[in-house]
Amino acid sequence: MNILSADTSSEVASIALKTENSYEERLVSGCFSPSEDLLAVIEELLGNAGIGMKDLDLLAVTKGPGSFTGLRIAMASMKGISSALSIPLVSIPTLDAIYDTAADYPGPVLSAIDARKRKFYFSVKENGKTLIKDRDGNPEDVLEAIGEDLSAPLLITGPDALLFAEKLSLLGSNIPFIVDRGAPRNLSRSLIKLAIERYRTCGADDIGEGPVYIRRSDAEEALERKIRERADD
Repeated sequence: MNILSADTSSEVASIALKTENSYEERLVSGCFSPSEDLLAVIEELLGNAGIGMKDLDLLAVTKGPGSFTGLRIAMASMKGISSALSIPLVSIPTLDAIYDTAADYPGPVLSAIDARKRKFYFSVKENGKTLIKDRDGNPEDVLEAIGEDLSAPLLITGPDALLFAEKLSLLGSNIPFIVDRGAPRNLSRSLIKLAIERYRTCGADDIGEGPVYIRRSDAEEALERKIRERADD
């Protein structure tokens, strides 16, 4: 089974191609531009594997939460390939894929992405059980939701694990936590694994499936402010 995966939901992009005979992945940060570089990396991976787009059997992409622009570009690119070549597409929640990279940890795992505006997209799971659902919030929310009585130190992982840990430490809480030394990890293997599982149990995404933002965009918030201002006039 030839599977192409892409995650551009944060400043660290994970892209990979798994074929019957090979596996190659990219973890790119910093100067990576999803709109300019994503298709170039995909073409490079396909060329290295000696296959074409038409030879793909499944597409996997993260659907959020995360960067509005990154999510839209990756989803649109993969949907374009899916539609043009009739290749099934499966989207996976970003924080689920992040958690899966550290799911072997015997305790609670917090997956974190910097959401800007002094907030984070995060979730907490332990042994596959959800303790805190995907949310747009602050480290204070963790203390309110799970307290300080944990079975093991909280493992903080994800592309912005260190920043979240710094904010958490400033609260002066007694909650025990450690930072995943391997973060940010490449999500590709987990994304591909989860996509295969979902495809086999639920099939491909519906045509109307799209990104999950959790937070409204700046444009939506600006529009709402204008509507309120006109209503008050």
